[in-house]
Formats: sequence, structure tokens, C-alpha cells
Amino acid sequence: MENGLQDIKEESQAAVEKIKEYDGKIRLVGQYDADGISATAIAYQMLERAGKEFEYEILKQLYEEDVERLAEEDEELILFVDIGSGKASSIEEILAPEKEVIVVDHHEPSEKGSFVHLNPHFLGIDGGEAISAAGMSFIVAWAYDEENIDLVELALIGATGDIQKQEGEFLGLNSDLEKLAVENEIVKKRKGLDLYGRTTKPLKDSLKYTTDPHLEGISNDDNGAVQFVQSHGVNIRENGSFRTLSDLSEEEERKLINGLIKTGRPVQPLLNNIYTLENGYEVDEFSTVINACGRLGKARTGVNILVERDLELAKKISRAYSRKIAKSLRFVENNKNDEEYIYEDGIGVIDAEDNIKDDFIGTVTTISMSNGFFTSDVVVGAAYSGKDEIKISSRASKDAVEAGLNLGEIIGEICEELDGEGGGHNVAAGAKIPRENKDEFLEMLREKIGQET
Repeated sequence: MENGLQDIKEESQAAVEKIKEYDGKIRLVGQYDADGISATAIAYQMLERAGKEFEYEILKQLYEEDVERLAEEDEELILFVDIGSGKASSIEEILAPEKEVIVVDHHEPSEKGSFVHLNPHFLGIDGGEAISAAGMSFIVAWAYDEENIDLVELALIGATGDIQKQEGEFLGLNSDLEKLAVENEIVKKRKGLDLYGRTTKPLKDSLKYTTDPHLEGISNDDNGAVQFVQSHGVNIRENGSFRTLSDLSEEEERKLINGLIKTGRPVQPLLNNIYTLENGYEVDEFSTVINACGRLGKARTGVNILVERDLELAKKISRAYSRKIAKSLRFVENNKNDEEYIYEDGIGVIDAEDNIKDDFIGTVTTISMSNGFFTSDVVVGAAYSGKDEIKISSRASKDAVEAGLNLGEIIGEICEELDGEGGGHNVAAGAKIPRENKDEFLEMLREKIGQET
């Protein structure tokens, strides 16, 4: 085992022993995104398999009033996953004197505290890209019982949702978890076409929207994309519906790859690792489903899907989410020439106001960056949230992050100056700010990005 994983596993023993020794009811608290839901599902199954009595809840954010409320709850042991490190000071002051507390997180901690606090940053490991909260929760579950090794696939789902997999490669310690999953035949790994919308868009659109590299006669050509697929013996439809790339068999996908090679089109840049879970879903697609649960206000449904392996429920969520995202993306596409809403000036901006719901602006920002809609190294989306606030979601390119850019730090600094709340990781960060400070926020972000890149 790599030193980083071993270090975390050793550090997790304090949490393991506290859970094993505790005989009362436990309160499990997780966060509502794909990583938090995956981390919650891992902890859920660890506790259930251990025969522990527990209840769980999912929060969007942990506020001081939540900490105060938890101090009054009946459970004497509170287990936080993917949430808590940022409020460690409040936990130390309000909750720790009243309860046993375990925090398993990967966000930047405000302090360590006297409670059991497992966080990669305390070991000199970057929680922004090296390991997700689901990865941290998995290591705790694995340390608790080696039989929990099957939960490693949930760690990869969480890491993918937290943008800790880029261009087919898991980053940092996630790559060690990936090896563990593949070696134990929990996840299958192969090379495949890593096109935009591989699991969510019609195959013809995935090919048509591939512009880097340019595919002569296919890129930006709907008829050309359809003709290419059909000329290589692959059906574009099945049961009346357009097929996605992930719907194809490996043999059909090889036909397309060979077709690209034989016609002299560049294929090597499009080949990346494809990971298939035990349930048959590709990790990217299933991570999107779990993320969708949180965005649709159905985080507990996401936990149920992971715990019960309920694929029918996953399909229902996927359909509902696809409709919501499609509507949001149409706003971006329809307003691409309207600089009131969409523009580039050092950074790419989607100023959605109330045209995109705040729960979806992060996903729209991610897709708009990944599909080449913007050329900037940083893309930021803004949507109305609540009565007087704006939710900010920002994404950075891999090249910018490798050059030293840290969006989380920049967003955090700006929020301190503008009476906002925010932060995150180097590649992805978010914030909530007063609406009146939107223009100033974007200007400060543009200036700071310009200084860093």
C-alpha cells in the first residue's frame, strides 16, 4: 500500500476504536453533493454491517445553528463525513464538550480540535485533488473491517463527482484506490473513446461536438457524424431512441476507433481510461446520477441508490436530471451572443441571474468548460440564490491548476473582503455573496486570476 493510504489508515484507528467501543445510537451527518452522498453511503454500510444503531441526515452546509442543534440531539456520538472541518472551531466550542465527535473530511480545516478529526491536510496531503471525502470514509470503513473493501467503488464515485479524475486519470491517492478496485475486480478498467457526453448525449452529438482535436467531416457536422457511425456498422438508434457512446458494446466502440484510424482522423487524444462499476454503469455516469440526487433535493435517495443498488431508481433520477440540465444548457446556448449573460474577459462568465437554478449552476459551469464552450482557463457561473444572495460556482483548467492556480484560496480571499462565504479546492470552488457585490466579485476574481496565470 502507498505510504499516503497507509498513513491515513493508521490515523483512522482512533475513529475506528471510538465507533467500535460505542454502544449507543450514532448520528451520521453528510453533505449533499456526489462526494458527500458517497461518503455517507460508505459510513452507512460500515455502521450497518457492524450492527450499530444509527440515524443519518444530509446537509447542504454546516452552519453554527446546526452545530448547536446537534448538541441538543439524543445521540451521544456524532459522525461527520465530507463536512465539519470548515466548522471545526464551532464543533470544538459547542459540540465537543457535550458529545463524542468524529469528523472525516477532506476540506481545509479551520483547526484540528480536541475531537477525533481525520483530514488529509493534517498529513500534508492535498484534499483538493489527492483524495475525496468518500475516499477518506472508505479508508475508515476498510480499517474497521477488511471485508468493506467492496465499498472502494463508492470512493471512486465520490472522487469523480469532486472532479478528482481528469482526462481518464484519478489524481493523487485516488489512483491507489483505483488500483485497489481494479486488482480486486470490483471495477473494470479499459481504454475507450472519452468524448463529451459519453454517457448522457446521443452518440452523434458526442462526435459532432468533438472539436479538439478536429474530426474532419464529423466535427460541427450533424449529418457527417451520423453517416460516420452508420458507415461503420453501428446503429445510431435503439428502440426508437438515440444511443449514447456508453450504450455501445466494446466491439461496436472498437469499430468506431478503427474507423477513425483508417480515415486518418486523430484518435489518440480521444482515448482515455473508462471505468465500469459492478452495476454496469460507467463511473462518470453513475457519479452524475448521485450528484443529481443532491441537486434535485433528493440526497437521501442518492444514499438509497448506493446502499440498495437500486438501478431503476437511478434511471428515474437520471431522466429527471437530464431534463433540468438540458433546459439550463439551452439558456447558455441561446444566449452565447448576449454579453449581458455570457461573455469572456480574462475569465468565462455565465451570469444566469434567475434563469438557472442555483443547484444547477455548478454542473452547467462544469459542462460549459469541458465541452469547449469557453477558451478561458477559469469559468465562473452565477445564479440567484435566496432573497438577496448569488451563488457562485467556478472551475479551473487542469493546466492552470498544474501551473499553481488555487481557486479555493482565491475565492476564499475574495469572500472575506466582500462579506461572503466560500472556498473549495484548487480546481473547483464556490461561494455565496450578496447580490449587490456581484460585479465587484467578478472584477476581483478576474484580477486575481490574471495575476496567477
